[in-house]
Amino acid sequence: MKLGDVLRKERTKRELTTAEVAERLGLTTSEWEEIEAGDSPAEEWGPRLAQLAIQLETPTSRLLAPSGRFADTEPGQAGRLIRQHRETRELDAKKVAEAAGMSAAEYEKLEAGESELEKYGPLFLGFAETIEQPVFNLFYPCGLDYRELDDYP
Repeated sequence: MKLGDVLRKERTKRELTTAEVAERLGLTTSEWEEIEAGDSPAEEWGPRLAQLAIQLETPTSRLLAPSGRFADTEPGQAGRLIRQHRETRELDAKKVAEAAGMSAAEYEKLEAGESELEKYGPLFLGFAETIEQPVFNLFYPCGLDYRELDDYP
């Protein structure tokens, strides 16, 4: 199963159109459809974001905005928040990067606010708010990694 499949399933379960979701998130309908098709970097950044939340023992939404709300996300903010949470927990950047499946150089860019997480993280949060679910549930529906599922209720 792809992350796009999870997003599509949750959207249709709530009887939302792609246009409604795209408008809420500030995207074009075709941009959202690309994400749902599993043909975007969202497929890479969703699992990374989930692993960062696990490693930093922090709610996923709080890695994207201090308030945990979509309306409060800002460009470059996710990287700064991730760095703050890592430093507060006195975790080694290299070990966090490794757990998230990233090279040290990629992780350095992430903490500098220069990764695609700055685009996709807020989209995940905005979508999760739209469907009234915790953002982490997008990556672990039914408590299981979505990549291990064929389907779910």
